[in-house]
Amino acid sequence: MVTRILVPLDGSVLAEQAISCAAMLGRRLPAELVLFRAVSMPPDVRQVLDSADLKVEALVEQVEAEANDYLLGLADSLRETGLSVHRVVQHGPAAEAIVDYAGQMDIQLIVMATHGYTGLKRWRHGSVAERVLQAASAPVLLVRATEDAIDDLGQLKLCQRILVPLDGSDLAEQVLPAVTPIALALGSEITVFRVPIVYTSGSLIGEWYVPLAGVFETAEQNAQSYLDRVASRLNEQGIEAATATEIGAVADSIIGYAEANRVDLIAMCTHGRTGMARWTLGSVADRVLRAGGIPILLVRAK
Repeated sequence: MVTRILVPLDGSVLAEQAISCAAMLGRRLPAELVLFRAVSMPPDVRQVLDSADLKVEALVEQVEAEANDYLLGLADSLRETGLSVHRVVQHGPAAEAIVDYAGQMDIQLIVMATHGYTGLKRWRHGSVAERVLQAASAPVLLVRATEDAIDDLGQLKLCQRILVPLDGSDLAEQVLPAVTPIALALGSEITVFRVPIVYTSGSLIGEWYVPLAGVFETAEQNAQSYLDRVASRLNEQGIEAATATEIGAVADSIIGYAEANRVDLIAMCTHGRTGMARWTLGSVADRVLRAGGIPILLVRAK
């Protein structure tokens, strides 16, 4: 059960776009929100300040005080909506501080924006968010921040449709224990999704093979049978579950289906390996994250 949700922030409006998603989950699960900010003084900056005879520790204390004030303002606004909120300021590089705190405090879910730009653009995907994905044991829900989005901390964002891409492996199914409590709490429908992939002497096109006659039909039937079994297990847990298959490149098929069917959340593992290890972060999951604007819940498979 998710009881504590960590929301890393960097002081930017872009990073704050993760808050409404976290707030929606906090209300429905219910769970405590932990607003988190890391403050640090890079060694090269500290050296410059020392050489200029500036009081480094006093500057660090000032930055920490400003971070606390910033989180306090957000926490007060969220508490007014009935949420339980805790705030934490930690010293150290952002990614390392997030991962360490999440591990020490048994955080069950991390919700963050994929880029909340600071002066050094530290939070862009490929930097902090990616390092957190690679190192955190807790599932990470990434909200793609946009320049023109207006985020209302009190707004309740609904999550009615969740898409769960699977590849038939036990590793990929490790996303299910993470997403089922969310679906139950929100009353969401889960669509389990698979792109049948056939390895034959056919020609490679994009991410899938054009198979010999009749081979693909069998693969599609096998994929549907597999999805039906997964959907049945979800139904037994009280979740409304549907199935879907698509023909095409894996990442493009996931994105296309999600956009065409008004999916609110995509949930998948960062590597549910197939014979060609297609689902590693940096491949399918990474392309889905980069190409789509839909929030994505990523679970690092073990």
